[in-house]
Amino acid sequence: MASIGDSYNPDAEPSSGYTPLPAGEYALEIVETDYVATSKGNGMVLKCKAQIVGGEYDCRPFYINYNLENDNEDAQNIGQRDFAGLRRATGMLNVEDSEELHRIPFRVLIGTRTNSAGEPVNRIVQYLFDDTMEVRPRQDGEATDWRRAA
Repeated sequence: MASIGDSYNPDAEPSSGYTPLPAGEYALEIVETDYVATSKGNGMVLKCKAQIVGGEYDCRPFYINYNLENDNEDAQNIGQRDFAGLRRATGMLNVEDSEELHRIPFRVLIGTRTNSAGEPVNRIVQYLFDDTMEVRPRQDGEATDWRRAA
């Protein structure tokens, strides 16, 4: 049993659930990574937790999976191409350890699609490589609360 005592707000509003980001250009940075077997056990996936850097949605999480090894050649090719886009966008072309990708701002174009349950979900449409959008790395302890904007 865990005592939670006064560690929560009894008057807090319940979460309204997942709301996709509006389609557009965003700066992201990867904050966590893990390299795990696929759910079917037929390959390996690099799972990345990223977050928005700057703007109205600063610090909002965004999850990205790269199917780097897979028995399905098409799935693996897509994963390898997407990962190449990430490496180019971060400037980290030769990566030995996924932590090398942490806290490096990169730019993407995010779109929205409908999943199999008919719900809108976000996806990266394109990795952006030019220098037209200024991205300032976040300082330790600096953050905004994007949830207040919802």
